Amino acid sequence: MTNNLLQLAKDSTSEKKHELAEHVTDLLAARSDDSGSEETHLLNNMLEGVYDSLALDTRQKMSERLADVKSTSSKLAAAMANDELPVAKAVLERSESLEDKDLQRIAEIKEQGHLLAIANRDHVSNDLSKLLIKRGNKDVKQTIAANLGADIDEPEFEELVKEMPKQLGERIRHLRKSNEELIEDLFKDDGEIASGSELPKKPSKISPKAWLIGIRLKKTTLNKAVYQLAQEHNLLDAVTLLSFFSGLQSKYVHNLMVRFDSTGIATVCRATGIGAKEFQAICKERCKHLKFPESTGSKWLTNYHMLDETDARRLLSLMKIKLKTSAEEKAA
Repeated sequence: MTNNLLQLAKDSTSEKKHELAEHVTDLLAARSDDSGSEETHLLNNMLEGVYDSLALDTRQKMSERLADVKSTSSKLAAAMANDELPVAKAVLERSESLEDKDLQRIAEIKEQGHLLAIANRDHVSNDLSKLLIKRGNKDVKQTIAANLGADIDEPEFEELVKEMPKQLGERIRHLRKSNEELIEDLFKDDGEIASGSELPKKPSKISPKAWLIGIRLKKTTLNKAVYQLAQEHNLLDAVTLLSFFSGLQSKYVHNLMVRFDSTGIATVCRATGIGAKEFQAICKERCKHLKFPESTGSKWLTNYHMLDETDARRLLSLMKIKLKTSAEEKAA
């Protein structure tokens, strides 16, 4: 099939080439988690080969379709990110296929619209943040300062806050400080943080593996699974599912679940799309496990209502980057 498509791409007229590009884009999007296969590699190669000959609207549709597709090649992602802003915006904001070196190169040469899109990414590295602060206008600087997933040195952050309205600056400073403390706690030994005992293993009607299969087949949802597990007093299996969908190692999700505060587990839940009703069920069960009054769970739920999903997603992304960097440093 792929060989036939490759030959068709070479022989096609301009109009047919656009139709074919849209078809191949759909095929690649359907293989979002299949980055290593030969067919995925060939689909990327095909789009890379015809990209420059496509019309603006076709390139824009491709960018919006592939911005969240992990199997998109870094070369194709870079081509879209270097394009005109209507094309580049979605990929610059969301694509995990873009390499940091490509983002830095774009930040060095592109206009403010491209810089603003980069500033809205879930994670912005320290080097990239420095470039955005150096070249960005007021909108770019305020956006990067407010981005909880941006790794910014404290002196630079304080300079940015000075340029903001006082109330907004104080809010962002408070959020960033509490998030930094949360990330620091991830690296501490169990005895160094205020937390309860380990979650016990309990029988459940449906195993985490079975829940996962059902969610993948769209027969159920993560919210339904988490709610039922909380009703069954089985937070340990809920941790397993939250770990899978957040991409955060199970031991860290477990530690957040048994901490005496709710910031960490609320971040994981909000970032994975857990609703208020489901989080309330988790809070109720956490209070029982930690021997806290139910009023504490009500406070956790109130704070959850105020937690922005984008902020939570960005903080989770920063957590994972920090943990990955730490693991690589230890392995070196």
